[in-house]
Amino acid sequence: MLRYASRTTNALLLAASAALAAPPADPLDAKYGAAVPPAYVKPYEADRRGKVLLNPYLQVASRDVPALLEPGDGTYKWVIDAAGRVAIVREVPHPLGRTYPNGFHRPEDGSDREAGYVETYGHVSALGGAPGRIGGEILWDAESREFTVNNKSGRYTKHNVDRTPEQLVEAARLIRDVVDPGGAAWGPVFYLLDYAPPDVRRELLADPRLEYDLPETKGRPYVVVLDGAPSAFGSEEPGDGTDLVSSGSR
Repeated sequence: MLRYASRTTNALLLAASAALAAPPADPLDAKYGAAVPPAYVKPYEADRRGKVLLNPYLQVASRDVPALLEPGDGTYKWVIDAAGRVAIVREVPHPLGRTYPNGFHRPEDGSDREAGYVETYGHVSALGGAPGRIGGEILWDAESREFTVNNKSGRYTKHNVDRTPEQLVEAARLIRDVVDPGGAAWGPVFYLLDYAPPDVRRELLADPRLEYDLPETKGRPYVVVLDGAPSAFGSEEPGDGTDLVSSGSR
């Protein structure tokens, strides 16, 4: 009986030691998604040694050193890095990229590029090809004179199962806190279903908030998950917008 009790005690001690030795769960995984390597790197994005080139317009935003956007610039790309910081790059031509005089069909998102299309720096150029969390775009809307945020990233968003509307909202709130939109306001935050995990996409296709960029063909479905807000860096009072993610949206 004593030998049995001793073995049980030893087993419990070993289990407790193993639990204590295990690394703690990273709270950033729940907030912004797990940090994972990019789904792919395009051939032109790395040099001959396989080193991914950093975008020359890279900004890593913080409260002490905010990133700055220029109103009128069409597209910025953003990604949350492993440490939970926002890395932002401008979409500019890549020195190793090609120009397509006749345009081409881009297989990764099914889009057609017009004649004269130039290959640009992608999301991987914000992290040098390192692991990242959720990512997307910051787009300038000339009509409303606002910057909008979405989750469009084929490298760090589309191919991962934990990129949810809630995580996009968290990322957008961080962006608004550490990125100066240059006197412009923040527009809505768009969760694009084409970049959602399959189970989240299926659920949101039945969501009453669902809209389409191409309503005639029900193409490019999306849901607005955060309302617009004034800049926290302007003369107006800062605002976080209204969180439109329902508590059951998973």
